[in-house]
Amino acid sequence: MSRTSKGVIAIASFILVIILAVLLAIYNTHHVAIPEGTVGSTAGNLNNLGLFCESDGVVYFSNSYDDGTLYSMTPMQTDIKKLYNLEASYINSAGGYVCFHGKSIGQTSGLGSVVTKPGLYMLKPKRAKIKALTSDATQSLILVGDNIFYQHYTQKDGPSLAKVSLKNYEKEDVLDYFINPASYYGGKIYFSGNYEDHHLYTFDVNTHEVSDIWSGDIYNPICDGEYVYYMDVFNNYRLCRYHIPSNTIEVITNDRIDTYNYYNGIIYYQKNSQTAPELKRINADGTNEEVILEGNYTAINITSTYTYFKEFGVDQITYFTPTFQDVNVQEFSEARRAILAGKKK
Repeated sequence: MSRTSKGVIAIASFILVIILAVLLAIYNTHHVAIPEGTVGSTAGNLNNLGLFCESDGVVYFSNSYDDGTLYSMTPMQTDIKKLYNLEASYINSAGGYVCFHGKSIGQTSGLGSVVTKPGLYMLKPKRAKIKALTSDATQSLILVGDNIFYQHYTQKDGPSLAKVSLKNYEKEDVLDYFINPASYYGGKIYFSGNYEDHHLYTFDVNTHEVSDIWSGDIYNPICDGEYVYYMDVFNNYRLCRYHIPSNTIEVITNDRIDTYNYYNGIIYYQKNSQTAPELKRINADGTNEEVILEGNYTAINITSTYTYFKEFGVDQITYFTPTFQDVNVQEFSEARRAILAGKKK
C-alpha cells in the first residue's frame, strides 16, 4: 500500500472517529428548551402531593377514578385523556415535558405496563415517550429550568437532596440530608429545618449553599416574593406570613390547620377541629374568610380555574370548586366519564 493510500485511510479513520463522537454526544444529550428559572409546579400543589399541575394551557393530573394514573385536560375540564398507566404524584411540567413520581398499579398489559419500578419519570406527551430518570426511592420533587431537584434515598447512602439534568440525565447528590424542595423563588429553594430547629432556610440551586435566613418556628413555607407563608408550629399551627423586607409577622388566621395551599393571593386550608373541622378559603391578607365544606379534606390542589381536593381517607373521589369565584362544590365526574369514554374507543 502506498504512503498516499495510508494517509487517506488515516484521515478517513480520524474523521470517522470524530463523527462517531459527535453522534454519541447527540445521543446522550438531547435538546431541552426550558428557560432558566422556569418552575414546574406551585409550592402549594407540591406540598399537597402534587396531584395537579397547570402548564401552557394544559392541566396534568392524577385521576383518582383510574388508580391515580396520569391524565391531561384543559383548565375547563375538556379534552380529558390518559397519558400513561402509572400512578402519578408530584407532577411538574415545562417545555413540553411532564416529570413526576410514578408507581406501577400492577397491570400486566396496556400502555405503560413495561414500567415496574417506582421512581422518577420524564414523559414527552406529544411523542408518548417516557424515560425512567431513577428507580431509587424518591418523593417530593421540583423542576427548575432543565434540572429536577428531588428527595432521594438509598439503603447504602441514606437520605439526600439530589439533582438530575434533563439534558444528559446526569445525577448528583447536592445535600446529604432531606429537605422539602417544593418552594422555589428567585434562584433559591425555601424550606424549614427538620433536625435541630424549624428555622426558615434557603438552598441556592446554583451554588448549593444553605443559608439560615429567619429563626421562626415554621412548617411548609411558601415563598411568593416579599412574603413567606407558613404554618406556625409554636403557636398551634396557625397560618401566618413573614414579610422578609421588614422582618415582621402577619397572622392570617388563628385556626389550627392541617394543610394549606397558596395561589395568586388566595389560600385554601383545612381547619383542624375535633368538633367542627372545615375546608376554608381566605385572602392572603386574612380577609374574606369563607367555609367551603364542613368536614376533613386533604390533597388541596389549585389551578387557575378550579381547586381540587379529597375527603380525608377517601382517595377514589375528587371534588372541586371554582378557585376565585363563588363556592360551588361538585364531584369531578368528568374524570370518571373519561375512563368510560376511553374504554369505548
